[in-house]
Amino acid sequence: MVLIISIVAFLVVTFLFVLDTAKDQSTNSEVSTYLSPFESETFVRHNYSASIDTVWNAVANLSSYNYWFPGIIRILPVVDTDRYVHRYSFDQYNFAPGSLLSIKNKGPYPSGKGMIASAIPNKRLEMILQYNPLHKEFVTFDLEAHSEGTSLSLRRKSYGPFSFLSVWGFDSKKSKTLNNLGYLIPEADLSVQETEEKSSSVDTTNNLFEDRNQMAAYLVNKALDGDDNIIKSTSDVFSRGKAKALLIKINKGTAERPPMPEQGAASKSDNGTAANNQSQPALSKDDIIATVVNQALDGNDAPLNELTDKVLRAKSKSLIMKINKGTAERPPMPEQGAASKSDNGTAANNQSQPALSKDDIIATVVNQALDGNDAPLNELTDKVLRAKSKSLIMKINKGTAERPPMPEQGAASKSDNGTAITDEKSDDHNNAKKEESDDDLIARLVADGVNGNMDEINSLENRVLRGKIKAAIVKAKRSK
Repeated sequence: MVLIISIVAFLVVTFLFVLDTAKDQSTNSEVSTYLSPFESETFVRHNYSASIDTVWNAVANLSSYNYWFPGIIRILPVVDTDRYVHRYSFDQYNFAPGSLLSIKNKGPYPSGKGMIASAIPNKRLEMILQYNPLHKEFVTFDLEAHSEGTSLSLRRKSYGPFSFLSVWGFDSKKSKTLNNLGYLIPEADLSVQETEEKSSSVDTTNNLFEDRNQMAAYLVNKALDGDDNIIKSTSDVFSRGKAKALLIKINKGTAERPPMPEQGAASKSDNGTAANNQSQPALSKDDIIATVVNQALDGNDAPLNELTDKVLRAKSKSLIMKINKGTAERPPMPEQGAASKSDNGTAANNQSQPALSKDDIIATVVNQALDGNDAPLNELTDKVLRAKSKSLIMKINKGTAERPPMPEQGAASKSDNGTAITDEKSDDHNNAKKEESDDDLIARLVADGVNGNMDEINSLENRVLRGKIKAAIVKAKRSK
């Protein structure tokens, strides 16, 4: 009787397996399966254009298995600690053989158990995953580096009368496991030379839309239409990550395909592009980089792609990538009239700048910064003046100081006698600063530091004095 039941069950499973294999299949991985009455095995191999370290970090990141590993809703670590916040934290988890895991699976079953059997970095990861009381798998990841990237193999074995569950749903979902993992593997950092050699057609897909959600919807639609490289070629990390997550949900059937956004943001007129190109040669190298970077971030990649200077183009692309990653700030847009001035005017400005006193320089950059132009403040080479200017701006914003009057424009174009007088005043001011004793300086800067103004303190060149002031600030704050 038991034999008859086993034969019937095997025939039913075989029939259902045939129905499952008849479904549409679309995967770029090498797959194979093995099924017997009390043993089953599935095999998947996939190649990635990434380093072996990158692929290993993605496989070893157990907290992300719910995004790409079928049958797992969440994996939690089992940490033996008295603090509840550390009990299920991977920061406190010892990723080593013998470490236990808790698996939340689909269905009415209680949480399953898991264990790391073997962990060899950049080579092999073996785990025992028990999804429910009836089904347990032995999962093995094998990594192998080659000239074009990394090859990853996934082998899943199961034993017992319910071993067929490992094969069930393989062709529709489980065969795409490593294919889904590819969406979570970040690209390797490109060198400047590689960035220069990239074609302009790849970079034109970046920042087509000001709204990153629209950019993600655009990438998803392009990927579903057959363009598999468009997501990987996008430098915007936020849009790329959101597109990958949405694409996985669409493939799982938990989300719908978003509507295709309109591409009107990236089609600027040729006249505007020509005007920008005409103004580029008159700008400095930093201004050229700031100009093309701002235009590219606003959706116009034409000036960036038309740059003939490879060094400037590479620096601009590198800065855009850093801004998108959040490691750098967007540079201020240069003024349009700064590069179109005559040579006489430029020379006059260069002559007038040194004649300004330090107080006038501070007043000028503070007023310009309060009006929204931070470029003169950021371009100050004198650290002391820049620190004093930022300190005054903070005090004005807090209401503890008043806005200084804007110096007259003709103050810098005085005669030589006037210039000499200005220089004498600045010398007297410097001498007055030098006459300030160390005790008075410490007392003044400690008071500023307690109020939150650390700019002038950080700009001090005397390390001993700077250390004394910071120690006094700490003591003063503790006493309060």
